Amino acid sequence: MPKGASVKAMPADLEQQILNFLQAMKIDDRPATLGDLARRFGASKDVISRCARHMVDAGLAQPSMMTIHDTSKLHGLLPQPVVRTP
Repeated sequence: MPKGASVKAMPADLEQQILNFLQAMKIDDRPATLGDLARRFGASKDVISRCARHMVDAGLAQPSMMTIHDTSKLHGLLPQPVVRTP
């Protein structure tokens, strides 16, 4: 990346890439962990975590939670279920 270049637009693009990946998941797939997503998209786990929280808050994805020492933590993401209308 050139010196002085901005990466402010990256999270929105990254969120769209993650959303596309989640939408391509099969119903039997396990949740995509934050580490899996970080490796897949070449981003840090912190960046993925922020994107994941934003996507969950916006209703774009479902959280996959893990309980560690009686504290629930975001561990990964699942796609939102497809709602079929008759």
